[in-house]
Amino acid sequence: MKSQQSIISAALVVGFFHTSVLLAQDVPHLELGRWSIVNPILQEDFPALCVDQEGHPWVVYTEYNGAADTLKIAGMTGNGLTAVGEMSAPGVIHQPAVACDGHGTVWSIWSELAADGRWKLQARALKDGKVSPETMTLESASGSAVFADAGTDRKGRVWVTWQSFRGGHSDVYAKFYDPGTARWSDDIRVTKDPAGDWEPRLAFGLGDSAWVVFDSSRTGDFNVYVATVGIDGSSQVQPIQPMPRHQARPSIAAAPDGKGFWVAWESGRRNWGRNSRGVDGKTGLNWGKKVDAGFFNATDSTFTPLPSPGPALKGKGIGSLNVPCLGVGAGGKLWLACRFFRKTHWRIAVTTYDASQKAWTQSSVIRDSDFGQDRRCAWNSGSDGKLWLCWPSDQRKNKRALKSGVYLAQINPDFDRAPPPKPSARAPAEKAEVPRWGDSPERNRDDRHTWSFKGKKYRLYWGDFHRHTDVSNCRTGTDGCIVEQFRYAYDIGQLDFLGPSDHTDIGKLYDPYEWWCNQKLMDVFHAPGFFNSFYVYEREQRWPWGHRNVVFIERGAPIIYIQRQNYKASPWQKTLPVADGATEISPQELWALLREFGKDVSVISHTGATGMGTDWDKYDHIDHEVENIVEIYQGARVSYEGLGTPQPTVGFPRGVKLKEDAHGSVKTRKDFGRFNNGVYQHALANGHDLGVFASSDHISTHTSFGGVYTEDFTRKGILDAMNARRTIAATDKIYVEFSCNGHPLGSVFDATGHPEMQVAVSGTAKLRRVTIVRNETNYKVFTPKDSDFSSTFTDEKPLDGENRYYIRVEQEDGNMAWASPVWVTIKK
Repeated sequence: MKSQQSIISAALVVGFFHTSVLLAQDVPHLELGRWSIVNPILQEDFPALCVDQEGHPWVVYTEYNGAADTLKIAGMTGNGLTAVGEMSAPGVIHQPAVACDGHGTVWSIWSELAADGRWKLQARALKDGKVSPETMTLESASGSAVFADAGTDRKGRVWVTWQSFRGGHSDVYAKFYDPGTARWSDDIRVTKDPAGDWEPRLAFGLGDSAWVVFDSSRTGDFNVYVATVGIDGSSQVQPIQPMPRHQARPSIAAAPDGKGFWVAWESGRRNWGRNSRGVDGKTGLNWGKKVDAGFFNATDSTFTPLPSPGPALKGKGIGSLNVPCLGVGAGGKLWLACRFFRKTHWRIAVTTYDASQKAWTQSSVIRDSDFGQDRRCAWNSGSDGKLWLCWPSDQRKNKRALKSGVYLAQINPDFDRAPPPKPSARAPAEKAEVPRWGDSPERNRDDRHTWSFKGKKYRLYWGDFHRHTDVSNCRTGTDGCIVEQFRYAYDIGQLDFLGPSDHTDIGKLYDPYEWWCNQKLMDVFHAPGFFNSFYVYEREQRWPWGHRNVVFIERGAPIIYIQRQNYKASPWQKTLPVADGATEISPQELWALLREFGKDVSVISHTGATGMGTDWDKYDHIDHEVENIVEIYQGARVSYEGLGTPQPTVGFPRGVKLKEDAHGSVKTRKDFGRFNNGVYQHALANGHDLGVFASSDHISTHTSFGGVYTEDFTRKGILDAMNARRTIAATDKIYVEFSCNGHPLGSVFDATGHPEMQVAVSGTAKLRRVTIVRNETNYKVFTPKDSDFSSTFTDEKPLDGENRYYIRVEQEDGNMAWASPVWVTIKK
C-alpha cells in the first residue's frame, strides 16, 4: 500500500470543510489529539471509521446540503482530517460503513434510496487515493437493505452485514469481498426465523468465520443473539444470554486472541412495549434503559456477564443509556462508549473495564459530543495499537438542533481512572412487572379481518399516527428514538402502519434537518405489501384551536409551523409562502396551505377536552378535503368521546381503584370545565362530520389501535380510507363492522323510511355491552354473552333531519372500541 502522504497528495479534495487539531496542552488526558470536519452551512453526520494496515484512520460520513445527502470519505493529512473524495452522487443515504481490505483498498458501503422507493446496498472503493469510477450494488432484491456494518477479517477479506426486509419481517444477511479474487461473494442468509432480526454488527475471530451479533423478537421479546457465518455460506445462530428484560442494539468487539468476544447492549424494562398508559410515570420505550455487557467464549459457547457499567456511567445523575459501542485497545483493554441522557439531550460517556478489579472505571464525558439519542460512535484500532474514536455532534446546548460535525480523537491507551465506590448495600431486587388491565391474548398479525360488503372486500389494518421520538420537545428521555418506534410497531404492536409525529415548534423547533433524517427512517421501514410508513408531524396549537397530526404519503412535505415567524424563516416559505398576519398560523390557514401543496394528506385532531384541545364552537366548518377524523381515544390519557361516557381501563395497573357504574362501566368525569366543548360528541352536535381514530401519544404503548378498512393496502389506500372515514378506534384489535342502508361506516347520505343498521363485533375478550349511539345519546344497548356479536337493527322512530349513528363496544377486560358514524338525513 502507498504511504498515507502519497495517497492524500494524489486525492482530489472536494467541498468546503473546517478541520481543527487540539494542542497537547489543550487535550484532556483521555485524548492524545482531536480533529473535526465542521461546516457552518452543511450537516456533516453519521460517520463510520476504519484503520488501514499502516495505522491511518479513514472516516466516511454524510454531508447534507439542504436538498440531498452526499457520502464523503476523509483521511488524515498534515492539516488534519480532510475530505479526499465523494463516494456517492447526491441522494438519500442511510448508515454508511467502511472497511479496508488486505490489499489496502478502502471500501465505503451504504444504503441508498432509489427512485422506485427501494433501498439498495451500495459499495465503492478508494485505492491509491483515487475513487473507483463505478459504484457497485451489493443488494437490491429486498427493497430494504439497511443498517449496514462492515469490517475486515484476519485474512484481509471485507465483510458486510445488513438487515433486509424480504417479504415481511427482517432477516440478517452478509457477504464478503476477497481481495485475492477481487470478487464479492453471493448473499449469505444469516437468519431464517419468521420473527424480526435487527441491526447486526460484525467482529472476527480465528479462522474463516465472521461473528454477527444482532437482536431478535423471536421469543416475543427482544433478546441478543450471535451467528457464526462461514465463507461457505453456512450460519449457526445461538442466544447470548436469554433474560426477561428487553435486550437490543448490541455492539461487539473481538478479544485479541480471537477466541471470543465482548458484547454490550441496551437493556430495557420487562414487557417492553406491552400494555401501558403511563399512570405510574415509569413508562416509555426508553424509560430506565441501561447497558449490560459480558464475554462470550467462542470455543465452548459460554457467556460470562461483566459487572454492570451502570455505577460507572450513572455516577452524576445520568439518565437513560443508549447505543453502547465497544472497542479494544492495546493489551486487550476493553473500552465502552454510550450515549447518556441528562435534562435535555444526549452526550457520550466513556469507561474502561479493569479486569484486576472486576469493575468499570469512572466514566469520562467526551466533550463536543452533544446530540440526540440515536447517533452512534465508532471505535477502531490499527496494528500499531493506536485507538481511535469517531462520533458526530451538533454541540447543542439544549433540545434545539444545530449544525452537525464529524469528530475524530486518538485515545490515550494509558488513560485510566479508579472504579467508582462500591455501593454500601446490595442493590434491591428488581420488582416484578405490575399486572395490568386488558392483557387479553394477542391476535396474531396474520389474523386479518376481512369485511365483504356490497361486492367489495375490505381488510382491516391497524396503525398509529401519534408516537413521539427524542426529537420532540417533551418526554425527550423516555419516548425512545424513531428506530424504537418502528421496532415496537413491527414486532411488539404488530401494526400494519405507523407515522411517528414529532412536535413542530412549541418549546423547540422541529428542524428541517431533523425532518429530513426522520423521513429517511420512515422510508427505511416502508415495506410495501407488509408494512406502510407515513410522514407525520404534530402541530401542538393550544386551545381553542387544538393539536393536530398532519399525515403525508410522500416525502418532502412542508412543516407548517404554528409560529408565523418560524414558517417564514423556513425553506418552505420560498415554495409555499404564507402572508403576514397573526402571530400563529391558524388551522384554517393550515388547510389552505395543504390544499395549495396539492399532495395527498390527512389531518387528525386530538386531546379534545384539554388545554391542548379544540373548542368545536370556534369552527363554522371543517375542511373535509384534508380533515375527516378525530382521535377519540388516546392511550397516554383518556377517551374524549363525551361527558360521562365509559372509559377503557386497559393498561392501568390492577391495583388502581376504578369508579364503576351499575353496569361495570368506568365513567369519565362529567365536567372537563372550560374544555367541555372539546369532546367528540360536541363536534358531531355542531355538524362536523368526523370519523374516529385512536393513537398513543407520549409513553403509552399497546393500548391504542387505529383501524382502517381499505381494499388497497398501500399508503394511498390507507389515506383514502381515512378521508372516507372508514375507520374505527380501539384499545385492542377488536373487529367492528357497521353499516346502514347499504352504506359503510363514514358515509353521509339521505334516506326515506326507517334506517336499518347492521353491526358485527369480534372481541378479544367477553363483551360487556355494544351500544348504538344516536345523535350523541345512547339509543340501543345490546348485552352479548360472549366475545362475538352481530345484529340487524331498524330505527323505527328516526328523528326528522339528520340522524348520526355510531357504535361503542365495551369488553369485560376493560378494552373498548368505537366505529365511525353514518350520517343519515331523513327525507319525507
